Amino acid sequence: MKHIALILLALATAASAQQKLVPTKDAPGMKDYPGMPRYEGSTIVLQSEQKFGELGLQIGGLSAPNSNDPKEVRKVEGRTHRSTYLLLNLGAGKRSTLEIARNYEMAFKEAGFAAIWSGGDREIRNGPPRQYYGVPELDHQLMTTGLKERRYFCMEKGGLFAAIFIAARSWDHPMLPSSEANPWKQHVTIPQESVVIQVDVVNTRPMEEKMVHLSAAEMQKSLSSSGKVAIYGILFDFNKADIKPESAPTLAEMASLLKAEPNLKVLVVGHTDNVGTFEFNEDLSKRRAKAVVAELAAKHGIAAERMLPLGASFMAPVTTNSTEEGRALNRRVELVAR
Repeated sequence: MKHIALILLALATAASAQQKLVPTKDAPGMKDYPGMPRYEGSTIVLQSEQKFGELGLQIGGLSAPNSNDPKEVRKVEGRTHRSTYLLLNLGAGKRSTLEIARNYEMAFKEAGFAAIWSGGDREIRNGPPRQYYGVPELDHQLMTTGLKERRYFCMEKGGLFAAIFIAARSWDHPMLPSSEANPWKQHVTIPQESVVIQVDVVNTRPMEEKMVHLSAAEMQKSLSSSGKVAIYGILFDFNKADIKPESAPTLAEMASLLKAEPNLKVLVVGHTDNVGTFEFNEDLSKRRAKAVVAELAAKHGIAAERMLPLGASFMAPVTTNSTEEGRALNRRVELVAR
């Protein structure tokens, strides 16, 4: 009897420990795609992105009652991003996939998105249309095993496409440390009575041209209104401070600004994304700022004492560093009036 009691105690302890390893907060380093809503109480468990990929949007029902093939698929290409959320769905707060889908649809419509197509359990294939996704599958079994109720819809806003797949589950799903898709690096479990929400985003829009070629007049306007101007047209190779030749038009506009405003003194501040250590990026951003000052002085005759080069590393991002698009926006040179 003593041995049985010890075994039962060990099992109870193991079960208690296992329960503590259910994800209750976002996985390390993961954040929402900028401007995308999330359902209250859900946490990010998986995430991936590609600079250029393809997403197949299901935009019609299935081709036949027992088929697993949609009638029509619209393929969109661009920068792709996928976030997979977990929502524990227990007790009095239990939510249906329909309720979650309607909340998402309302939130997207309020953000300016227009509906393309939506479907319920009998209208969509078993899990997201796997072969149409350009974003690598992170854990396909999580999205296809033990599902009991599913919803799907896709929407669009000015070249930004979003596809949302919502599935209620009834199967414990272990994510082991050996799995590359497990960001916790320890054994965690996606439990029964949970809802998995997969949000895929494709940005088909090119980077806005005005971010690359600001005129001297536009720079002056920003300096007058806010005391600073972000400049994206000065380009460097990765982890280097040598100015690339295609930066010449932007440097010429900066020189025109400083010549037209002879009393203007500025801080020339280099900014980076958060790839690498703060100290490395602080040095890199300052070397890039010094390179800009040297170029303006040597090739355009701007007095060096009017320009003070500084490096801010990644201490002042303008947006998230969790996407390639966001990191590109954070890599910049700013002129700050002084």
